[in-house]
Amino acid sequence: MTPRFPTALRKKATIGIVSPASPQRDMSRLDKGIRYLEGLGYTVVVGDHARSRYAGYLAGSDADRLSDIHGMFADKRIDAIFCARGGYGSARLLNQLDYGLIRKNPKILVGYSDITSLQLALWHKARLVTFSGAMPSVDMVENIDATSEEQFWRALTSRRPLGRLKQPWPTTPIQSGDAEGRLLGGNLSVLVSLLGTDYMPSLRGSILALEDIGEETYRIDRMLVQLLLATVRRRPAGIAYGFWSQSARPLGTTPHRDVNEVLAERSDLTRGPIIADLMYGHERTKFTLPFGVGTRLSTRTGTIELLESAVQ
Repeated sequence: MTPRFPTALRKKATIGIVSPASPQRDMSRLDKGIRYLEGLGYTVVVGDHARSRYAGYLAGSDADRLSDIHGMFADKRIDAIFCARGGYGSARLLNQLDYGLIRKNPKILVGYSDITSLQLALWHKARLVTFSGAMPSVDMVENIDATSEEQFWRALTSRRPLGRLKQPWPTTPIQSGDAEGRLLGGNLSVLVSLLGTDYMPSLRGSILALEDIGEETYRIDRMLVQLLLATVRRRPAGIAYGFWSQSARPLGTTPHRDVNEVLAERSDLTRGPIIADLMYGHERTKFTLPFGVGTRLSTRTGTIELLESAVQ
C-alpha cells in the first residue's frame, strides 16, 4: 500500500477539532487555542463531543469520539483535523475506526502523546501520513515558541521536501551510522502498548523517533526491552530519541538512574544510527514530525532530514 499524503493546508482553510482521548482540563485553554487558529485566518469547527466529559477520563463515550473523527474525515468542508489534547482513550477506538472511509478521504491529522496510537494504526491500516505535533489545548494557548511554530506550519503547508531539521542544540550520537527509512514513532509507552496487536505497523527499516513524559528510568528501560524483544526480526534502520520530561525528583521509591545510560545500553535495538536529544516530545520547543515520510538519519551530520513533502 503506497503512502497517502494529505492535501496541503491552504490559507483560510477549515480546521476541525476533535478530542479522541481525555477531556479538557480547562475549557478556556481550548478556547485560546481556537482563537490562535482563527487569528491566523482559519475557520475552526469544533467536534460535537470535543468539549465533553465521560467516565471521568474520557472526552465522550467511544461512540461519541468515533462519531467526531468519522464526521471530520467525511465532511468535505474540513481540510485538516487537529486533536485538542492527549491523555488516554485513543486506543479504545482502533478496532472500530472506519479505515476505508479514512483511506478515501486523506486529511491532515495532528496530535501527539496518546494520539500516537491513532497515528500508528492509521499508517498501518490506511498508510495515511500524519503529524506528531502541536495541539490547540496544549501548545497553542500561550506564546508559541517561534522555531516550533514556523516548522509546524511549514510541515502542513509546503509541497517541497522539508529538508534537514535544525535545532538550537546539537543532538548526541549514541551509535554511529547513516540510514534512510519511513519516519515512525511517537510516545514510547503508547507505542509499546500496541506491540502484538493488529494495529501496530512493522518497524522494519523505519527511522524511529521516541519520547515520553513522567516515566521513571526503570520503566523506560522496561519498555525499551519490550520493544527489543518484540522486533527481533523487524529492527528499525535508525532511532532518534527526543525528550523524556522526567520529574526533577524520582517519582517513586526505585533508585534513580540517568536515562541516557539506558539509551546507550539499548544500542541493540538497531544496527543503524542512534541519536539522543532530538527536539521532540512533551516540551514547549519541539519539532512536528510527519509520520510516514521518507527520512534520513545521520550521526555524521547529527541530523534528521525529511526527504519529501508531507503534503501534496
